[in-house]
Amino acid sequence: MIITILALVSIQGPILAAADKALQFGATTNDYMKYYPNMTPFANAFSACTWVMKGRVPPSVWHAPIILDYHTNPVHNIHELLMTDNGGFNRLFNGMQFDGNLGSSFSAPVGTWFHYCVTWSSSSNMQRIYYNGAQVGIAAMPAGSTLTPGGVATMGNRRDIHSYYPFGGKISKFNIFSREMSAADVKAMSDAGVCSSIEKERFGDSRALTWEYILDQPKTGNVVAQDVDTCADEEMKEEIERLQKELDEAEQALKDYKAACEEAKNSLRDELNTTKTAAAEREAELEKEINSLKEQLEEAVKQQCPGEGIWTVPNKVIGKKINKKQLKRWKKAGEKELVRYLSSWKGARLTKKLAKYIECFETV
Repeated sequence: MIITILALVSIQGPILAAADKALQFGATTNDYMKYYPNMTPFANAFSACTWVMKGRVPPSVWHAPIILDYHTNPVHNIHELLMTDNGGFNRLFNGMQFDGNLGSSFSAPVGTWFHYCVTWSSSSNMQRIYYNGAQVGIAAMPAGSTLTPGGVATMGNRRDIHSYYPFGGKISKFNIFSREMSAADVKAMSDAGVCSSIEKERFGDSRALTWEYILDQPKTGNVVAQDVDTCADEEMKEEIERLQKELDEAEQALKDYKAACEEAKNSLRDELNTTKTAAAEREAELEKEINSLKEQLEEAVKQQCPGEGIWTVPNKVIGKKINKKQLKRWKKAGEKELVRYLSSWKGARLTKKLAKYIECFETV
């Protein structure tokens, strides 16, 4: 009798893929982007979709942190497309139907990612607002409306830069598609999460103004491209879960194999010695593979913070902004590690999260 033994799946792939990017905007009137996108593909239909993380709580819904102000009219408050993170303004063709009416729908707290879409087409003649995949607003647009090309896009404030409207938060994967997305499409993007690539993989054929293009545009003041920490954490979690699953499968295979060996011993007395020898050899192989999987699992866990214990950011500098003057002081005071590990973060504020990232990944 031949005893069939299940083979284990080998470990493949990198531990961690490169993290997705976000743009972090400062909360002052000095922190914004201005550029001149080609809006021609969106004359008769578009869907502007992005992931957003609020960075501040404005004093009122009217002091709305502006994500995008696309503007063609020299008058400051005539907006082709205006998007804010608190629902205060959602203007298209300067329509004011939603002004002040969607604040309760944009309920994500500061520091939490949410998905935000504005869609329209000349065929439907409807502007639709989506928050986390659900439609929260709909309004008819004037007949014959088209999106005018040749304007300026301002991100992080309105076109004329006003103290009411600094964004102060983060955006990721801001894309404008050259068609009106269906509710199912928008929900699919939202459900996929901030770390997915669904915008490019599933809807890439209509992605006419891309996140990659926006990342390359000029930045004024404190506007910084950075990795989305959530994505790195999720990829690491998935890798650990994959290794754990393979370990469980290997242990189950060993258990099943032992049972098969016992059955063979009872039913095939004449082949007992041969079966025992084969069982022992296979058991050793499986245990070796299990040990290998355990070692890889332990290594994957360690990779969550490979630099732990090498160097710790002193508590006294947490909360400080890293600037040229501060670096000179540390250098003069002989703080070599501070200068060594924090020089590349000049211009950033040293939050606890940033300090943890530096300790884990920039000290090794």
